[in-house]
Formats: sequence, C-alpha cells, structure tokens
Amino acid sequence: MTELYKQTPLHAIAAQAGAQFTDVDGWQLSQRFSAVEAETAAARAAVALTDLSANGKITIEGHQLEALTAAVWQATAPAVGAGAAADKAYLWRLRPDHLLVTTAPEDVVATLTRLNRAAAALDGLLTITDLTHGRSELWLVGPASAEVLGRLCGLNFGPAAFPNLAVRQSSVAKTAQIILRRDIGQTPAFALLGAASLGAYLWETVMQAGQDVGLAPLGRQAVLGL
Repeated sequence: MTELYKQTPLHAIAAQAGAQFTDVDGWQLSQRFSAVEAETAAARAAVALTDLSANGKITIEGHQLEALTAAVWQATAPAVGAGAAADKAYLWRLRPDHLLVTTAPEDVVATLTRLNRAAAALDGLLTITDLTHGRSELWLVGPASAEVLGRLCGLNFGPAAFPNLAVRQSSVAKTAQIILRRDIGQTPAFALLGAASLGAYLWETVMQAGQDVGLAPLGRQAVLGL
C-alpha cells in the first residue's frame, strides 16, 4: 500500500526546481535544491527563499488570552505587534484579542491538545482554529531579505521599525499577509503567512523581485543549519 504524504502549496514548484524531498511528520518537504553548503552560504551572504508551510499556524481569539497563555506556557502574552518564544512554540499578538501560535510541524497536534484543554478549563469564550493547511508560509532569509521584501510591501523593514520578533499585517505583492520577523541566529529572516491558494503566486513574485540580488531557493536542511 502506497503511503500518502501531505504536500505544501509550493510542492509542484519545488519539484520543478529540482528539489530533493524528505518526510517530516507526514509532510513531504523540500530538503535541498543544491549543495547544502552552497545554499547556506547564499542565505548568509545575500538572501534566499524557503517554503516552511508545514509549520503549525494556530489562531486564538477571545478576551482570555492572558489567562490561556499563563495556563499553557506559564508565560505572559506578548504586546500587540510583538512575538515571544514559548515552549515548542512562538506567540504573536495581532490584536488585544487575537493571538497567532506557530510551531514546528511535529508539535501541532500536541499544541492544539494543550490549548483546547486549557480553554475548556477556563470556561470562557475562546475560539481556537488550526490554519496550518489553509496558509502558506514563505521565509526570506539573509541580510538582503528586508530589501527584497520592501520592493513588494510599503512597510519599513529597517531594524528599528521592524525588529526581531515583530509582527505586522499588510499587503505583500497585493496579497494579504501576516509578516513575522524571526531571525535565525544572526541571520535576518522574515516569514510571510497568507492564503495557501496564493502561495505559488507569491513565491514566483518574490523570486522575481530578488533576482538581481541573487535570490535562490533554500531547502529545509540548510535552514536547520543556519
């Protein structure tokens, strides 16, 4: 019997670009496009684009976010427009009553279970929604990532205006996106979370925007090595 794997909205584009795939928690993900050392060097020197759409994306809406965050992570919810690391997750405050939780693919189910149990114990009006399959997640990684992103969005992506662990909602290439800054070590990185149906269009548009600065695709293995 053939085992079925989940695929991100960018799977066909990655395959066409010659990606080698790996299986992660039931997902078939782009492991690398070329030599891992070359991909890592490109990301550190200029900019690269990677598909991390298999990452968990969970939204929580309601007026008990502070209590829920304390119950699940023993932490304080971040301020609006900011993010914070938690146990096997990152918390991003979009509005006073709206929190986005991002996780690694293998932590989605456990995180949902913890959230639902805590919400039931609070007995409050909280809506928890798993958006993982409905949203693409593209990451621009490298020192030129802010420059490329600025060509497609009117926000200021300078370090003072958009520091590490900041979150904004805006239009990127005329598509609605949640923009997260989550640097990988010392390497700047911006994540774009939007409708899965527009993921392929956004990938191609971003690649065109960064063509003159050597924007290249980046595989999962190189991302983990940064």
